[in-house]
Amino acid sequence: MITRNKQQEYALYVIYSALVYRKANLEFAPIESVSDLTEIDYYENDIFLRVLVIKSLINLDTIIKKLSEHLVKWDFNRLNMISQAILIMSYSHYYYVEKVDKAILINIAVKFAKKFVPDEDYKYINAILDKVIVNE
Repeated sequence: MITRNKQQEYALYVIYSALVYRKANLEFAPIESVSDLTEIDYYENDIFLRVLVIKSLINLDTIIKKLSEHLVKWDFNRLNMISQAILIMSYSHYYYVEKVDKAILINIAVKFAKKFVPDEDYKYINAILDKVIVNE
């Protein structure tokens, strides 16, 4: 059984990979990517992981547009790709998979940012998500 935190980390890796492939104009195979990461057949993985990855990638352009609306004097494409992936995953988690408490969602994103992005970029991720995620 893969923990929810590990599923989110796997989703982050897959979304990041998709962004890299997209930038290089290469075909990306999310199903194979999930299977390779988890070493479990895609369809045997938890539904949360599968839905988070697929919803993030299907809605990628919409998510980027929504996030971009909240960037002050900055372009989404100028963010490093792991920051982009964290923002995309967080947005998708809240708006396409399940609405969780905003503070919990931002805490998860900040945890990943502190682990994977340079310096104090986590503060920027926190600020963007604070604007974008609206508890309903």
